[in-house]
Amino acid sequence: MKNKFFGFAAIAIALGMSAFNVPTSKASNKFTTYKWFKIAPGIAQNAQVPASDAMYLGTGTTAPSDPDCDGSTNQCVSGFTTTQVNSSNQLKDDHQVPAQQPELQN
Repeated sequence: MKNKFFGFAAIAIALGMSAFNVPTSKASNKFTTYKWFKIAPGIAQNAQVPASDAMYLGTGTTAPSDPDCDGSTNQCVSGFTTTQVNSSNQLKDDHQVPAQQPELQN
């Protein structure tokens, strides 16, 4: 009887210990932070944005809304990664393609 008790106790302890361990394969719920810019009219989707045609709006995981963004053809509000933007919150050069383009204009 004692052998069975110790066996059940060992199983209970093992189950209890595994219940408090986080699996290593669990997906992360992190969001990507972008530098958001208002893009001048006429810049096509997925096209490089000249630095002079991008006005900094802010940093965040979601794009700021803009009432001028009501189309489906050209970039309006686009997100860039921190590696595409300099410390003055300007695009590093005229060859940056946005990482995100959630709002478009005609």
